[in-house]
Amino acid sequence: MADILELFFLPPLAIGRIGGSDTPLESFRWAADTSIHAAHRTIIEPAVTLEIADDGTPLPYIPTAIRFRDAGKLRPVAPFFELWVRTQDGAQISEAPLTLGLLRNLGLAAGDLRFRISVANKKAQRRTQQISCGFVARVDAVGDDHERKPLLATSPHDADHEPLVFQDAPVPLGSFQVVRPLAATVLGVDLSIIRVRFTPPRGEVYGPPTAIASIPSQLPEGVEMAWDKIMQGRMHEIVKPENRILNPNSAWSRYIGAAKGQTDPEPYDSYDGAKCGDETSFGVVDDTCDGIIEAHLVAGGNRFSAYARVTASPPDYAPDRRPFASVAEDLADRDLPAPPVTTETVDVTEEEIADLFNRVFETATQINLDAERYRGVAHQESVKTPPLTDLRSMTKADQPYADLAVTLVTDADAVAGNAPPSGRLPYTEMAKTAHASLTDIYDLLDFLRTRAGHVKKLVRPPYGRFAQLPKTAGENPGVKFRDPRVDRDTMHDMRMPPYMRDSDSTALSLNARQYETLMKLVDLLAQPQPKPLSDAAGFAAPVETAATARQRSFSRIERHVAAVLAARARSAPTR
Repeated sequence: MADILELFFLPPLAIGRIGGSDTPLESFRWAADTSIHAAHRTIIEPAVTLEIADDGTPLPYIPTAIRFRDAGKLRPVAPFFELWVRTQDGAQISEAPLTLGLLRNLGLAAGDLRFRISVANKKAQRRTQQISCGFVARVDAVGDDHERKPLLATSPHDADHEPLVFQDAPVPLGSFQVVRPLAATVLGVDLSIIRVRFTPPRGEVYGPPTAIASIPSQLPEGVEMAWDKIMQGRMHEIVKPENRILNPNSAWSRYIGAAKGQTDPEPYDSYDGAKCGDETSFGVVDDTCDGIIEAHLVAGGNRFSAYARVTASPPDYAPDRRPFASVAEDLADRDLPAPPVTTETVDVTEEEIADLFNRVFETATQINLDAERYRGVAHQESVKTPPLTDLRSMTKADQPYADLAVTLVTDADAVAGNAPPSGRLPYTEMAKTAHASLTDIYDLLDFLRTRAGHVKKLVRPPYGRFAQLPKTAGENPGVKFRDPRVDRDTMHDMRMPPYMRDSDSTALSLNARQYETLMKLVDLLAQPQPKPLSDAAGFAAPVETAATARQRSFSRIERHVAAVLAARARSAPTR
């Protein structure tokens, strides 16, 4: 009989997405559109979906279409987590999903498993520095209890402060369910695997009885409205009546982001009530959350535990557009050095960078770059030398960084923040034009090879790692990496990605591993190239088609994501 070495969840991290519909979003996967005029763009296609009954019974099916809304309400993304084990049988060590059959072989049953999920929203707690302003839900379940369990969150007790969320008026944070395992395989899905599911909340906002109506500031971001001018705005409802259930006497309803002595992370004004009157918080929260799922099993006198992370985030409004920075790449950036780029490994690196530029294009196609440019630089301090940080950014004045931009936008229009009379979005269209050709791997490699110097200037360096930063910040911006203590290094300009915000509202960049890999590839491609191999007849050897390379890139990235997430599954939990 095999011995259990480890118990773990796959995936170890999943992102749920809020939605008001009672039906979760069906499964789909990314694919490449191979139709004649599609240019191999990313599309979504239906995949095997598990419908879960109220009693936990799974029913696999393949949807004929992907429906994102029901009666105008978004369908939530409700992720599954499979329980896996690493076992040893003699000298053989293997990993496999934990199934009903494997449990029987170990002399166990589903009822021997214990699950717990803890989810919380601590945004108000972070700002007020009071535990009573957070709210937490925790649910326990045994492995043969398949009832869907609501996650009802309340504020922890604090004898010195009033709670934000009362015990008798909890905030719903979704639900948790242990899926009923069945001894069957349907549509290639082994239904005997032990699975649990987290269903995110509906995407509601909650507030105290005073959160009735207010008037938002009409001024651009970063500009505050005087308290005596606030009545010039448009009245709107803050929280609907049935959700005005929070405590009006909590510290969150007295919080002022700009008060003297506040040390909150930026941006300080990302709460309801900022820029209104004296900027006192309205006491409003949403139901997004994150948390930990646990599984515990006692076998052979030993206790085994598994942990997974889950989040409930806003909906993805462009599901067929991939982000250029994925969770897997962030984990790889944290744990792995940039890979070597040599003549022996260059094919792999070219695939990764080609896929990165495809995702950059997909991101560019869903952004209003004109609006983002204006937001990023309209109120910034000016600098003397390019890349510029005011409304001259990405105009003729911004050369040599700007080249394609100057043919589409006049200086007068750009500085005034206006589009041409036709009402087009010139920068948005320019971004699509500039990046479309780079979605072909061979055009991309040619561009990197022939414009190496321009690429190095145009791609914004990432913030340096702690080991790279000097003890004392200098005055000049960095070249190979940026220093967050240097004001110029935090400012927005036209370097890629242009005008996009990092988590602290400063200028976004590729992560360090992506940047280093790209620069290594640019350096290698800039070296003199050997002549192409020829066949006996003297003709150049055939090259791989762009479509084949694109599909191969998809497969490799998927394997990369799976490998990184599997590695993270074995990390000790941080509690």
